[in-house]
Amino acid sequence: MTTPTASRPIGLAPGAPEEAAGQDAKKYATENPIVQRLLARWMGLLVGVLGTVDGTVVDVGVGEGLALERMLPPGYPAIGLEYRFDKIVAATDRLPALSGVKADAGMLPLGDATADLVTCIELLEHLPQVAPAVAELARITRGRCVVSVPWEPWFRLGNLGRGKNLARFGNDPEHVQFFTPRRLEQTLGASFAQVRVVRAFPWLIGEASQPRARR
Repeated sequence: MTTPTASRPIGLAPGAPEEAAGQDAKKYATENPIVQRLLARWMGLLVGVLGTVDGTVVDVGVGEGLALERMLPPGYPAIGLEYRFDKIVAATDRLPALSGVKADAGMLPLGDATADLVTCIELLEHLPQVAPAVAELARITRGRCVVSVPWEPWFRLGNLGRGKNLARFGNDPEHVQFFTPRRLEQTLGASFAQVRVVRAFPWLIGEASQPRARR
């Protein structure tokens, strides 16, 4: 596989703010009982896919650390990569064992086959380019990579049903990529030889292993 110097930055979705701390906390603190149940089920399925966590863990797009906090055993050390510095600060404040690093998803500052477990939760839908980011996930993966994205069109329809983002037909302004089970499988399959997709309505979870050599 190639080294990080062959990678290229991707950046944020057009119009996305450079500082956005508080977004994640607002989502996970929702008082909507239906959303609470869906979040709990999704996280439960994610933890089930992760299974026993061992070795080096890297979370790409760690955000404010709220998903990682729910996925890992308490106090488990991890590396959190995040484009927005204010979110890194929030994540490291929340998780003292987290080593936060500012990074672009298309140019991860880690060597090849660094991590036994790579996680990437609700990031790919925000990226103007997905393939380079997935190639980078594969490059740093030594064991498994677990990603999660909204399952469309169900995610948008759920937003419409609760009156959110009505002018955009339920779509979040920062979501520029849209995934079905087939598209997620194909996207991960371009960089990993083994892929399975778990449906966690209204999200999808992809588990990938055996990174392909980058051409």
